[in-house]
Amino acid sequence: MSRSHFFKHLSYTLVHHHRPSYLSPPLSVYKFPHRWKKPSSSSLFSKSPISSSSSSSLFSSSSVTASPSTTTSESYAYLSVLIRCPKHVADSLSEALLCFGASSTSMDEDNDFDGSNEVCIDSIFPEFEDVDMCLSQAANSIGLKETPPYEVNLGDQYEWVRKTQESFHPVEVTEGLWIVPEWRSPPDVQATNIILNPGLAFGTGEHPTTKLCLLLLKKLIKGEELFLDYGTGSGVLAIAALKFGAALSVGFDIDPQAIMSARHNATLNSIGPETMELHLVPGKTCSSLDGREDEMVKEQSCYGTGVISGTEKYDVVIANILLNPLLDLADHIVSYAKPRAVVGISGIISEQCSCIVDRYSMLLEDISVSEMDGWACVSGRKKI
Repeated sequence: MSRSHFFKHLSYTLVHHHRPSYLSPPLSVYKFPHRWKKPSSSSLFSKSPISSSSSSSLFSSSSVTASPSTTTSESYAYLSVLIRCPKHVADSLSEALLCFGASSTSMDEDNDFDGSNEVCIDSIFPEFEDVDMCLSQAANSIGLKETPPYEVNLGDQYEWVRKTQESFHPVEVTEGLWIVPEWRSPPDVQATNIILNPGLAFGTGEHPTTKLCLLLLKKLIKGEELFLDYGTGSGVLAIAALKFGAALSVGFDIDPQAIMSARHNATLNSIGPETMELHLVPGKTCSSLDGREDEMVKEQSCYGTGVISGTEKYDVVIANILLNPLLDLADHIVSYAKPRAVVGISGIISEQCSCIVDRYSMLLEDISVSEMDGWACVSGRKKI
């Protein structure tokens, strides 16, 4: 698979079995608490495994990040695709769909079609995606001889965001740490509250990989660290690092909507560009947003190199994206960390840990694994 597939993300395609990215997708068909996948951190790197993804991210466009009471003169369409497939291939197919163009997938495991051995995968695609081609490629990639039956409906993205907002409530990641949607009040005003409007980018605090990364960050940040969020999505990790005491957070993504979402969320948390830098890196979604230019995007360089300068610069690096990009880009991810700095790798399901550990053991030492609800986060210190 081409490297470009991995950098589709955050709001549009993020990717491969988690998202979460390279990063994440629209929530219009998410039926919580059903399982869902975020296409990869949507943003740059969709989250990999099948999850509530990421993943990303999905939550990002500033034009769509309005509170329920806000109206907008524009609405953006997406394709809602319902796919019926055998249960035993549902996870693999969901992951493959994220690799071949889906922005997100979700499954209702209780829906067994009157006792049959089939489930329905709800997936989101960009409005003009060739769904037939995507499904054919996804099915072929996992060895299916035929494309499963499916139906396509055109959805209104603003409606999708409204439904998503109704579904999200404050999430207590751990004692004293909450992720609070912009349109809701913090349950504990004395706690560390990260205010988010996910929009179209991944990273709401709901997904286990996001929680695992937040718990890792809370343990690592002692004060004045430089933090890199590799595939930032909604910016939740970059924001959290600063609230924990980091001196600087840097995040990048390939999706303009992810950057807009992260910037909006930084503002919600009274964080300015002097402490939270966001960079748009080259990718298929870099040049435009459905043909629309945004002033924030214009400020970013879509084609320049060295978007984030300085290797071996960061005290903590986290990449919460997808399995394949995590494997392919391992050297690049770790190159940003200082010697002995901690690198966290997430967006993977527990069964994928062994291949991640094998790949990163060449670059990291003192490797440890934390798990939650079938998802994992691998961390270790960069070898000198």
